Amino acid sequence: MSSADLRYPRQILWADYMRAAAGVLLCGAPLLFLDVNRWLAYVLVAGFALFALFFVRTALRHRTRYVLGPDTLCADGPAGTLVEWGRLDRMKLSYFSTKRDRSDGWMQLSIGSTGGRTVRLDSSIEGFHDIVERAARAAEAGNVDLSETTRANLRAMGITVAGQEELA
Repeated sequence: MSSADLRYPRQILWADYMRAAAGVLLCGAPLLFLDVNRWLAYVLVAGFALFALFFVRTALRHRTRYVLGPDTLCADGPAGTLVEWGRLDRMKLSYFSTKRDRSDGWMQLSIGSTGGRTVRLDSSIEGFHDIVERAARAAEAGNVDLSETTRANLRAMGITVAGQEELA
């Protein structure tokens, strides 16, 4: 297996930049230009801080590339880390629905290896299915205990892991 260079698509990143900028502007402008009462100011400062953090998170995603190799997943960027497939000790695959009927949403993969930081990727990244599949194989080989939710989400993606069959 050769290495794959993966990134978040630019159009998704730019949409996130626009959301963050709009939130910072909508929360920050009243603080600068209007005389607001103290309680409203607290709410606006909290909103401003959340949107500013979202902007920073988006910038980190923009600057990070992920290299999927046969033995590792390397997050190469400002907050980079390395996940060694042979030492994988945690894996969680979550689904976040945006509709009540769960017909739309996104998935988030959290993985890590012994001694390393956890890497979190969402399903908008290029090659997400390949990363999840490689992580599932590593979890299977390393006998990593997977939650029922993770197993159900793997099945929803068409990925089966031996020893992790659904309990009857």
